[in-house]
Amino acid sequence: MEPYSVYIHIPYCKKKCKYCSFLSIPPQPEEMEKYIEAIKSELKFYKPFLSGRKVKSIYIGGGTPSLLEPPQIKEIIATASVSLMLQDNIEITMEANPESISKEKLKSMYNLGINRLSIGLQSFDDNVLNALGRLHDASSALSAIEKARNVGFKNINVDIIYGIPSQDITKELDGIKAVMPEHVSFYYLTIEQGTPLSMDKLFTPLNDDAFQEIYTKVHETLVDAGYEHYEVSNFAKPGFQSIHNMNYWQRGDYLGIGSGAHGFFKTGLPWIGMTAQARYENAYPPSAYIEKVLNTNSSESINFPISRVEVLDTDAETLENIFLSLRTWKGIDIALVKNKNLLSHLIEDGLIKINNERLTLTVKGMCVMDGIVTELF
Repeated sequence: MEPYSVYIHIPYCKKKCKYCSFLSIPPQPEEMEKYIEAIKSELKFYKPFLSGRKVKSIYIGGGTPSLLEPPQIKEIIATASVSLMLQDNIEITMEANPESISKEKLKSMYNLGINRLSIGLQSFDDNVLNALGRLHDASSALSAIEKARNVGFKNINVDIIYGIPSQDITKELDGIKAVMPEHVSFYYLTIEQGTPLSMDKLFTPLNDDAFQEIYTKVHETLVDAGYEHYEVSNFAKPGFQSIHNMNYWQRGDYLGIGSGAHGFFKTGLPWIGMTAQARYENAYPPSAYIEKVLNTNSSESINFPISRVEVLDTDAETLENIFLSLRTWKGIDIALVKNKNLLSHLIEDGLIKINNERLTLTVKGMCVMDGIVTELF
């Protein structure tokens, strides 16, 4: 059976950034201890249902997972190792913020088997970091990368956000070229309703021309620096594509562990008696998740912390497959295109390319991907 991935959500953050709409709350030591116990219990729940299937990647995200102490990280990884079948060459990623990682903690993480570090750098400009409400400055971000290198990390991702008013994109790109991480995630600033930024009138979305100009410059600069632009927002040195994220984009199965975590299995969710392909979401907030998991009595049936299930029909599967595949450099089989009469004008407009019966987006096309999907499908 094909390998699957595991996502483990750590929902705690010292401070919520101004743009953040993710599920996160301030750390509470007593609750965090219970939360780790709940994660360990949930991992054990799945052992009888996933025996025989190997795990190709584990991603510990958040929140700020690097707030955890090394013994807590060790407990999670050790439990995953005995509850699930991990591949020998498994990719284990942990997100980290610069202000929450010391050299000692990084060394412990590396020794525990975490072989890919994803640093929430966001910008090399202190003014931008301040505008975003980040707790670190550019100097501490650079220091975090250096410390990670010194303890042995050979696979580092950095996140960069663009689309901030007055941001100098050249400065961000020069910063990337100075440190040359193995992987770069370049995300456009999305202003979500309810976040502090949504109430800040100074933060307005880029117009289409400005967006395309910046996006093209990011693409050209990083490709010239030796990176492969393998997904709309992601660049990697050869051989360093994210195994975990590629699993998402290829609609691979993944287990979601922790409060608010999502999971997806094409073969259904046998642990709740479901055979149709489905996506699920765990209970949130953490207190509700903890109560549901830890209140399971060993003499009773397991109380899975799933709060919502979405069953996907064939049409939803097809559209999702198209949308996710078009995000990557592999594109889609042209046979899936419904409105083939529109292909010629999209090629002429420089939005798509067709090679060996595969349709891929150009850099210009990636800027208007949603519109292309609507036209063709």
